[in-house]
Amino acid sequence: MNSQVEQLLESVVISPNASITEAIGRLDKAGTGGLVLCSTGRKLCGFLSDGDIRRAILHGVSLENACGSIATRKPVTVQSSISVAEALHLMNRHDINHLPVIDENGDLQNLLLRKDLIEENEILTAAGKRLENVVISPAASIHDAITRLDKAGTGALLLCSDGLRLCGLLTDGDIRRAILRGIPMEAACEKIASPNPVTAQRPIPVGDALYLMNQYDINHLPVVDGQGNVVALLLRKDLVREDHLSLSAVIMAGGFGKRLLPLTERVPKPMLPVGDRPLLELTIQKLHDSGIRDVNLTTHYLPESIMNHFGNGEAFGVRLNYLQEDNPLGTAGGLRVMKNANGPILVLNGDILTGVSLEEMLVFHREHGAELTMGVRKYEMKVPYGVVKCNDVRVEEIREKPSLDFFINAGLYLLEPSACDCIPEERRFDMTDLIRALLDAGRTVVGFPIIEYWLDVGRYEDYKRAQKDVRNGRI
Repeated sequence: MNSQVEQLLESVVISPNASITEAIGRLDKAGTGGLVLCSTGRKLCGFLSDGDIRRAILHGVSLENACGSIATRKPVTVQSSISVAEALHLMNRHDINHLPVIDENGDLQNLLLRKDLIEENEILTAAGKRLENVVISPAASIHDAITRLDKAGTGALLLCSDGLRLCGLLTDGDIRRAILRGIPMEAACEKIASPNPVTAQRPIPVGDALYLMNQYDINHLPVVDGQGNVVALLLRKDLVREDHLSLSAVIMAGGFGKRLLPLTERVPKPMLPVGDRPLLELTIQKLHDSGIRDVNLTTHYLPESIMNHFGNGEAFGVRLNYLQEDNPLGTAGGLRVMKNANGPILVLNGDILTGVSLEEMLVFHREHGAELTMGVRKYEMKVPYGVVKCNDVRVEEIREKPSLDFFINAGLYLLEPSACDCIPEERRFDMTDLIRALLDAGRTVVGFPIIEYWLDVGRYEDYKRAQKDVRNGRI
């Protein structure tokens, strides 16, 4: 029995000899709309609903009477092995909202609530429907897997052979590690996947699935049938909804956008429309959707355009604070005021669009004990000529039109407040200066590969591409 079920039972089990007054207090605290009457050893002997109590009050029953006197003594029950769909069907047939689960000895094992089962059924249905987006061949390239991951938005893909026979799990973390190790993107994705992932047999209650995820510290759980064929992929984010991400954010929105003139002659670059909304609004929406609520905007060029649109941020679900720079302080100069922040600070350029998982980036940052984590993007440059390697006059090697791979700065950072101590006061200081200062001081700076959608909207060609990507649903 997992801890969640145990906590539930502790709140809903009551003695049939307890008074109705005591039952009212327990019901109010439990919030389940019903209590299970049990004798010694949690032997089920009745069920008491809030409806039973209301009817008793209307009939003038004394609240000092035993709650067993007004309870249903032979409630509908079910054995442990029942699916969500079967449980809902039984509840519908008997028009009940609670279903006690007992073992062969009649001892209470769980209490199923209709409201939870409806949500659970929706989760399991969605987990099955997502298969069409997350199943990939083991022989597919890592490059193809990145494209599929970006589209699926699940953080993992299922490697399947012979239809839906599960043979591996590929996470975005596997891909990031492969990129850092320099593994070619043309390699088969099975080379970097987990060949024997943790799985669950169908059917599995959502509570048990979460218990399994916690036990193995995993965020993805493939569900298989008796033949090893995958039937669903459960995600931790489906089961545990965290409203807030423990980050504050700073968006650098003070640039002139000279490369986009004349578009930026009267409009700051972050306020240029992408689709039907300003670029900066898309960025703030991304932060909000990731659970970030406190957002700081550094402004300089045409700040009133930004402030008039966003105000205090309430209409966009965030709390906005403006850091006005009378003189441009660079991409890091204005961060010194953040040195007293309570936790990591997310810093991003106001002219980038990305689907990167900020949750994964934060986990990566903490796992590596970094003072600053820099988002990096793999960039391939094709040389249109044969490249010759010479030793003095002797030719040692010739490579025909090779491709050179680099990591480029993606304009996205996570830093600890202590890193702000390296930023001088009231003078221009860029993020590259801060990174050099941290490296010179022997402090930990790491690179986080961004494999999701990413675009720097700095040139007119990139701005046109952003418009196209919005129309095609990539953003």
